[in-house]
Amino acid sequence: MESKHYGYSDKQLIRKWGDKLKSLRIEAGISQTELANKTGMSRSSITEIEKGRNFSIASLISISRSLKFLNEFEFFLKEEEHELTPMEIYEKEKKKRKRGGYKK
Repeated sequence: MESKHYGYSDKQLIRKWGDKLKSLRIEAGISQTELANKTGMSRSSITEIEKGRNFSIASLISISRSLKFLNEFEFFLKEEEHELTPMEIYEKEKKKRKRGGYKK
């Protein structure tokens, strides 16, 4: 079953993430200024993120780390049984290019 979140636009999801970050900050009892100091970001950047303005993954990671919920990204951080080496990645890409090729 597909999550209801797939029905949201990118802007709606960013807004929801901003709302969630604000909620987590408030639950932690941290002001925007304190969070800005912890992350090295400006208070106005924190405000913009909480309002659902576009923000970078680096900002999301920094805020997540400061609010102690970085583990929520476990899906992206878990180690694969066998991570590809740079050479294996290169070989896979080379095979893709050979298969696709181009026509004159």
